[in-house]
Amino acid sequence: MRGDDGFTLAESLVVLLLTALLIQGGWSVVATLVRSGERVAEISEGMETIRTVAWILEEELSGGLPNRDWWPGGADTLALRAYRGLALVQGREADGQVTVCYRGIRNPNPEKDSVLFLSGDAGWTAHALLARARGDPGCLEEAGGWEEVWRVDPEPLEPVLGRVFERGSYHLADGAFRYRRGAGGRQPLTPVRIADGTLEEVPGQGGLRWGLLLSWSGMKGDSIPWSGRIR
Repeated sequence: MRGDDGFTLAESLVVLLLTALLIQGGWSVVATLVRSGERVAEISEGMETIRTVAWILEEELSGGLPNRDWWPGGADTLALRAYRGLALVQGREADGQVTVCYRGIRNPNPEKDSVLFLSGDAGWTAHALLARARGDPGCLEEAGGWEEVWRVDPEPLEPVLGRVFERGSYHLADGAFRYRRGAGGRQPLTPVRIADGTLEEVPGQGGLRWGLLLSWSGMKGDSIPWSGRIR
């Protein structure tokens, strides 16, 4: 039978079949591209997680000593004094306050910070930062520093150098690299791409070894181990 437009029924059926095959093939290509894009995004997030863990741990531990400034607190936990600034002591006021020339990644905060002072006789001693006031500008101006007046407890003995720090801890837990300050919650610093992780001291060598099992597909057996070491 031939229709009004000159097509037979068989020809129309062939056209419909070919159209259906083309549509199905197109959707298959689209689905493959979507899966490939998701895979690339997952791999990118995984690599960014590795870089973040390595960079942050190197930055936080490079200026500290094990068992004085940082302490492994379990298989996936690292407690530390997170240093946020350095101060050159300029002098002591009559009321016991200390004038310093300060430079740091942020302003000192009496609500969460303490100070580690170095003195010629007592070595390093920890002090609570009770109050702070910004002084005159120009101190270490070429290096981005400024003057501060601090009230600390107890009063330091002939301090020459101070380091501002907050108490914190890093965790490889709940699928991500996380940071906790004080008694607050553990805030994620990376995407949730970590299947398992460890943070442990290197025995007898004073370093830290970290390890990750990175998973980006959600399928068993498709994970990649990574590791690093901070001296």
